Parts: sequence; structure tokens; C-alpha cells
Amino acid sequence: MKTARRFAGLVWKLTKIACSEQPNKDAEYRRTIFYSFKEWGGIYIKFLQVMAGASKFMEGWGGPREMEVFSQAPREELNLANYIDLNNFTQVSAEPVAAGSFALVYRGILRTGEDVAIKVLRPSIKNGLKHNLRILGYLCNFFTRFLPKTLVDYNEAYGACAKMFTLETDYRREMANQEFFAKLYHNHPRVVIPKIYRELSSSDVIVQDFIDGPTLADVMSKATPEKPASQLAQELTGSDLWEQIVVAGGEALYTAMCADYVYGDPHPGNIILLPSNRIALIDFGIIANRPRSHRAFFDWVQSYHDILDGQGGFKRLLETSVTCFCPDIALAMQRCNFGDADLLTVLSEAVTDKLDHEMNGNVSYLESFKAGHLADVFIKVVDTKVIEVEIDMVNFELMKAMQAFLGSVTILDNAEGRHGFAEIMYRSMDYAINNATLRGIPNDNVHNTRLGVTESYELLVRTISTLADNDEYMFNFVRERIFA
Repeated sequence: MKTARRFAGLVWKLTKIACSEQPNKDAEYRRTIFYSFKEWGGIYIKFLQVMAGASKFMEGWGGPREMEVFSQAPREELNLANYIDLNNFTQVSAEPVAAGSFALVYRGILRTGEDVAIKVLRPSIKNGLKHNLRILGYLCNFFTRFLPKTLVDYNEAYGACAKMFTLETDYRREMANQEFFAKLYHNHPRVVIPKIYRELSSSDVIVQDFIDGPTLADVMSKATPEKPASQLAQELTGSDLWEQIVVAGGEALYTAMCADYVYGDPHPGNIILLPSNRIALIDFGIIANRPRSHRAFFDWVQSYHDILDGQGGFKRLLETSVTCFCPDIALAMQRCNFGDADLLTVLSEAVTDKLDHEMNGNVSYLESFKAGHLADVFIKVVDTKVIEVEIDMVNFELMKAMQAFLGSVTILDNAEGRHGFAEIMYRSMDYAINNATLRGIPNDNVHNTRLGVTESYELLVRTISTLADNDEYMFNFVRERIFA
């Protein structure tokens, strides 16, 4: 009955917006969904955290204050004595010191003197996850069918979240993830990972070192025009917030270049700000597997870095993007050689030429790219239907992790009026590239494609046919290049 009332109430609110004469209904739909889900708590807040990580969801209405969804969720009653042996502690907080979407966090002191966080899986999540996922799926299907298809694909977001949410309730898996990163960052000068006390933990509880400090979500949500987040962070920690963001972004890129796993949930509520420009990472329920090729990922980041540095262009970026995220397609295209160039090179040249042509007289696509409008540039490419890219699960996890971080940076940068997105990206890439080069990048390029010779040439014919049917400008460019 409660679920039905919630569902009906939200539909009624959305219907009123649809029948109104508001000029920007799409933004109001998203705002209404946000605040309804925030009130419902649990997986609905977790869904919002994923959506809010994509700045497009909050475009036109949201800002840093909405970032509180990353730091404090509604609380619920539980008896802590049912989850831990209180005899192991000299002190335990009577109430949670933090309330996440999936967990409640208490603070305690062990008999051996350590200050610890006691993370307990919410009973409502443990007992009601499947039911609430089913309801969330119905809602997302409703949103997709009846709301404008402008900025958000709710069904796609749900598909990404369903598996992710189930994994986040597996605390034994999460502890193994956290121990991997604790070893990776052992004695690191800038990154702290809390130690786990395995003997005190269980399938529903993780006991770990308590890390004292504000989260990035805290300073974003509490910032005001008079006291921006960077000033608030400086007062609370003595650190440079933008330097800490560079460390978070740089380490995410570096691990994708050199490590077996990448921290998969770098949203603002999971990044704790510490003195001396350090950060702590918490919550390891989500991690991303390494890319198929560390070297290809490094080359992709380097090509992006070169554009921001004024040393490269979009042609190289497109080539490295396909090689990194779709190596089978890249190798198949490279097999289709036309004297001095292969199909991937020709298509990259065609896309670059088309973008130059379309944006002639406006801001160049490179300037748009430098300003952080990556999606605006790629949409022009995707709309040509030239390369039918299939993103596998590994790449999807990597891109979701990056998106969560970039969405936060975009919102924070806009709120502070810095217009420094490109600068932060450049510094993060510089950090990662320098560290990877210093420590050594695995030489693991993919050399074998699962596509045979016949399939490679079928790809060529399909590509040319697609261009002929959908993009006359690029078809003529490719035809002249191939048949010159």
C-alpha cells in the first residue's frame, strides 16, 4: 500500500507538470523525481547518486546543495547488539554518525584503543532489495515511455544500477576489494585507505579505521556564495580542494593505466578531505576491472591530454578511443588497408573534417572540447552512425566510474564560477601520465582480434553502406580517400 501511494503521488506530480505551462518542464520533471526519491531513501537514493554523478541529470535546476544526497540519507532503527559483540568495544555511539543509502555507520573505540567505524548493512536493504529494484524498474520504464527523451535515459540507468546494487550488499566481496586497495596504497603520501578488522566483521558488518574529516559532498552541499566549497575545505582541513580533486582524478586514471582494478565509486560522499592535500577513499562495494589494455588506455588519456595541451587533434583521440574501448573493431578496421591509410584512419580523418565543416564560424570543436563539452563533440560523431561501438562490461564500469567523478567536478566548477574544467582535467591527466611513465606502463596492447578476415571486410562494406545512407558529406570524403 505504501509503495502504491508513493507511485501514485509521483505520477500525479509529474502529470501536473505536464499539464502546466512551465517553460522548462524537463528540468522540473528531473527535480521532482530527485526530491521524491531522496525522501524515499534506500536504493532510490543510491539511484540518485548514480544519476547526480551525471551532470546532465541536474542540468537546468540542480547544484552543489543537492550533493547532500551523497552524504546523509534517512536513518532507520536497528539494534546494534544484533550485529556486533559489544564486549569488543569500550565505547560505541548511541546513534549513527553517518547514514548512507545502503548502510548506517556507528563510531566505536576498540578495547585495544583503535578508533573505528562500524558499517552496518541496512535491514531494509537486506530484506527488501529485490522488491524495491522491481519497483524502481517499473518507475524507470514509466519515465522512459512518458517523459521527454532529452537528457536522461532512465531505463539505461536502471540497467546499470540493478547489478551494481546487488554487488554492494556483498560485504565479504567489499572487504576483499578494500584490502586490495589498502595494499596498493600502503604508505602512499596522498591517499589513505582505512584498515579493516576482519575478525570483527561479518556478511552484514564491516569494522574499519575511522577516518575523521569532511567529505567532498559535505563541503559542496554546505557551500554558499559567501563561502565557496574551496574556502570551506581550506578552513576545515588546511588543504587546497582543487589539488585534492586532482589527486582523486589522477589516481583513478593512473590505476586504469597500471593496476588490476580501478576504484569504481568516486562520488563526492566517498572522498574524505584530509590535511596536507591528502584524501581518503571509502566504500569499496563497486570496483571496475582493468581495461583490456593498460597501454591503450594510457594512449587514450595521452591523446586527450595532447588536445588540452595544444599538441594534438580529434583524429588521434578518435583512433585511440576505438583502440582502447573496442580493440576488436579497431584491429578489424586496421586490416582494411588502402595504400597509405587504413579504415580507422580514414574514418577519423572524415569525422575531423566534418566537425571542422559543421562548426565553421562558431567556436571550434577543439575549443568546445577544451571547455569540457566532451559529450557535445562525441554526439556529433555518434549521430553519424559510422562506428557501431559496443561497450562491454569492463569498459562500462570504467566509464561509469569516470562519469561519477567528472559530474561532481563539473557541478563544483560551475558553482564556483572558475570555468576551470579543462585545467582540472589537464592536471589530473598530467598527474596520471607522469606517475605511470615513472613506474612503468604494462606493454599489453591487444594484437589479435576475434573478427576474422571475412568479418573485417564485411565491417568495411557495412560502414560504407551506412555512410551512403546516412551521411553524404562523410561518404564523399571516405569515397575520395579510398578510391583516389
